Amino acid sequence: MARSASPASRGDGRSHDHPSGRVLLPKPSRRLWRLNRLGLQRRIMAYVTVGLIAMFGVVAILGFGTIDQATQLVYAERLATAHTTASIIERDFERLVARAREEAVEATQPLADPGSPTLALSAKVLEALVEGDVSPFFRVRAVWRLDASGTVVDSAAALDSTEAPKSLDPSLLPSAIASAGWAIVRSDSSVTGAQSFASVYVPLNGVAGAGSAVLVVDTISLNSSSSYVPAAHGRATRESSSSGSWSETETYHLEVVDARGIAILGVGPDEQPGRRSPHAAALAGLIEGRQAAALLHEPGPGESFDPHVMAAVPLAGAPFHVVLEQPVDVALALPRQLRERLLLWIAIGLLATLIVAWVTTRHVVKPTEELTMAAERMAGGDLASPVAVQAEDEIGQLAGALEVMRERLGEAYQAVEETNRELEKRVAERTARLGQLLQRTISAQEDERQRLARELHDETAQTLTALSIAVDRIRDSLPDAPPRIREQVQLAREMAARLLAETRRLMLGLRPMLLDDLGLLPAIRWLCESNLAELDVVATVEGDPGAERLPAHIEGALFRIVQEAISNIAHHARAQRVQVRLVRTADRVTVEIVDDGRGFETQALDRGPAQLEHMGLIGMRERVALLGGSLEIISSPGRGTRLLVDVPLSGLTVPDVVVSS
Repeated sequence: MARSASPASRGDGRSHDHPSGRVLLPKPSRRLWRLNRLGLQRRIMAYVTVGLIAMFGVVAILGFGTIDQATQLVYAERLATAHTTASIIERDFERLVARAREEAVEATQPLADPGSPTLALSAKVLEALVEGDVSPFFRVRAVWRLDASGTVVDSAAALDSTEAPKSLDPSLLPSAIASAGWAIVRSDSSVTGAQSFASVYVPLNGVAGAGSAVLVVDTISLNSSSSYVPAAHGRATRESSSSGSWSETETYHLEVVDARGIAILGVGPDEQPGRRSPHAAALAGLIEGRQAAALLHEPGPGESFDPHVMAAVPLAGAPFHVVLEQPVDVALALPRQLRERLLLWIAIGLLATLIVAWVTTRHVVKPTEELTMAAERMAGGDLASPVAVQAEDEIGQLAGALEVMRERLGEAYQAVEETNRELEKRVAERTARLGQLLQRTISAQEDERQRLARELHDETAQTLTALSIAVDRIRDSLPDAPPRIREQVQLAREMAARLLAETRRLMLGLRPMLLDDLGLLPAIRWLCESNLAELDVVATVEGDPGAERLPAHIEGALFRIVQEAISNIAHHARAQRVQVRLVRTADRVTVEIVDDGRGFETQALDRGPAQLEHMGLIGMRERVALLGGSLEIISSPGRGTRLLVDVPLSGLTVPDVVVSS
């Protein structure tokens, strides 16, 4: 049946079924295929979303960059505060040294009189340093005076402690005394109820009457559980911080850590002087390199403390590091707050802009969707429904043009329908005539074969038989003939026999008598034996033809189909086994032929007869089509071929040919 063309087509790459046929539409560009799958509003929203993300992304990058700069300023400010605290401690040690020298000078003035008794220099210096309160971070607890050999000459202590050594090895004296004039070392003395801080070595060179003696001023830490406030350090700081008059950003935890990572001074809650500092691992590299740094200290494996910002600065002239600690929530509160607010406002701005864009595009896209639905109705064949789109802009103009097109298409469609019906009628008539002509042609072909077979049997075969008998008589009547003559007669006898055998083979090929006398199944068996036996191909024929013979035209057509298939197997398949199966039901008959040969590409069947290796397949198709049946060919290289013919026993339908691999 012919297909009629539709009066409408669109260029969106889709096809729509029409009552009289199919609407074939061009395909869109491949690069736009993915975008075209989205609706117009979604495409606009996608573009707007990408633009907004890019815009807010730039804002976020700039904002976060500024916040990162603010964070670095926080670290720099904490590091500057640590430097200030370290300079305060260094200043206190310098004041301690200066005061110790002054008191040593005053204490040695009476020594100029040889008759005066020896004075306790260390006791006088200790009394002056204790009363002076030289630092808010440490206090003096003992003073020793050593001679040039390192022997303790005299000592004085303000707190209970272990007994001072009687002498010290001069090699243990700090070498820094020679360059700086004084030195600070870690104090290893034990003090009851206090934490040792540092020992200050003060040479008394140049002090009248002191000779090359050295004062060792031993100090203890002034630890506190109150927070450290750099803006007002000292006792006032602790009192103010404990009373809550300082903000969290102004308060710190303060530690002074020696080279072994032991905290020798602690100011702030939870500080534990005398124990290994929780910052020891993070400070190891800084202590070794005598470096300063501000960093974020987070707990590692096996550690349990809150993350905090830590600033560490080496103490000049001493093997110590000053460490300031502040919780992350306090130190980085402003950058974090700015980051959270920036993210919040970016999210709110992006969401609000998308909502506005959605509402705006919805008002624009809705009329286009109505136009699309109207166009789809028209493409589907509904030319009666009007295009009802209420708009006064360009969309309204487009709707008016589409309405005019609908009316004209309706008129054209009616004319095309009339033409299509007339064309379909003519095609049906010509198709029926062609089928009848083809059927008559095949019938005439079968009749002609049968006539030739009969003539060969009645005339040629009889003549050859008579010729063979005549030659036999001539041979028998010449018993005394020369051998040469007898050989010629025998040769003529053999030639007549071969001609007779060939004539009989031609008769069987044109119209085997087995088909007329015994039916289809015996004829197929004879066909396989006569064509495949000499090729050593094992053929199996099985089936149930039923109690009644098949109609003559069906038997003839099926025999010719099997004959062509067996011929193809014999000449092309190189098979070793062939199986033919005939199945008959109440209203159908099926013939299946399977071989294990080399097979072929079934795609060649779709490239036209000129490309076919086996031209007989075209004849098979024509015969099956005339019987109203179906032909299925399944084959692939190296996997054999399966041919299935299914024919109805009554009626004539449109043929169905299926080829698969």
